[in-house]
Amino acid sequence: MNELLAETTSSIQGGGIWGQLLMAAILILLVNAVIFLPKRILQARRLRRADIIPRVRGLTLSDLDENFLQLEIAPLSKQFLERGLRLAVAAQLPNDATRQVVTEPTPVPKNTLVIPRELAPAGSTLWVNWVSGTRVGPGASIQVPTRD
Repeated sequence: MNELLAETTSSIQGGGIWGQLLMAAILILLVNAVIFLPKRILQARRLRRADIIPRVRGLTLSDLDENFLQLEIAPLSKQFLERGLRLAVAAQLPNDATRQVVTEPTPVPKNTLVIPRELAPAGSTLWVNWVSGTRVGPGASIQVPTRD
């Protein structure tokens, strides 16, 4: 009888220890969630913001000389300049559905790009996109004016 009573009391005490260990583990998980979850959410938000590629704005096209056009764009914000975005230009010739690459993705430090007239004849459309790595942002287009 004493043996049975001893086994019963020892199993109850052991269950109490396991319960305390379980409660301690749950408490540790809750504290970690309160401390580290907001940090992870902020990091995810920052990474998501880093994935955004802006639209090309403020396109103007002017004659540089007989052989070249000068394409100017609105300056980027500091946030995007630090990410090293590059500019890619393709030309769509009149009465043609395909586009030809005019420039490979190129850094544009002065917000201007020089384009040869032979690649972008009068009446063609220039499609301009910001590029980050292998990802291309939303495009903008501008019509090449006819020369007088």
